Amino acid sequence: MIREITQITRRLPSLLVLFFLVICCSGTNAAAENIYSFIDANGVPNFSNVPDDPRYKKLHDIGQPVVRLKPAPSAQMVRQAIADNSQQHRVDPALVRAVIKAESSFNASAVSRKGAMGLMQLMPQTALSLHLSNPYDPQQNISGGVRHLRYLLDRFQGNVPLALAAYNAGETRVSRESRIPRIGETREYVRRVLRYYKDYRQQDLHTLASSETRPRIAGLSYVSSN
Repeated sequence: MIREITQITRRLPSLLVLFFLVICCSGTNAAAENIYSFIDANGVPNFSNVPDDPRYKKLHDIGQPVVRLKPAPSAQMVRQAIADNSQQHRVDPALVRAVIKAESSFNASAVSRKGAMGLMQLMPQTALSLHLSNPYDPQQNISGGVRHLRYLLDRFQGNVPLALAAYNAGETRVSRESRIPRIGETREYVRRVLRYYKDYRQQDLHTLASSETRPRIAGLSYVSSN
């Protein structure tokens, strides 16, 4: 019976697969240890307890335990996670908020048609490369997303529009063309994030200007959107 169910779940959207894993594997450790996964060429996660494809690997072998769904995070927790990770990885927190706004509108349970997950809409392959055990966990998702954004900013010498284009369309294509690709969705995405970024920066500057003291965060890089 489990074999029949898991063969079907390979073709379900990512969130339904996660529900299946929680239901199927929360009962016994033995069941959890026999779940296998791989990411196909389209970025779709595949799960089964019958590894009939050589690409399958045990979840615990690739550092991916069964996902545990959590209640929706508080706004304060999200703000703190953004602040902490932005400071740690020297990224403007206003840019992180702008990406989250454009990607998920701050919905920690968001999942796209292509399988992107969580607040910063991390693709399964990206989540695996960042060693995230639960990409839907807001703190893990923000940590991974900020690290990925920092990598792209470094990859494109601090060019924010190119980094954002790579976040949306993939760094390979942006690197090959050395410009924002002529993809309508990507160009609109970059414009939208930069608009949010400008708004959030103005909010932050207004907050700082209205404070008696202007706090400085050591090592924080405020990248330009120009």
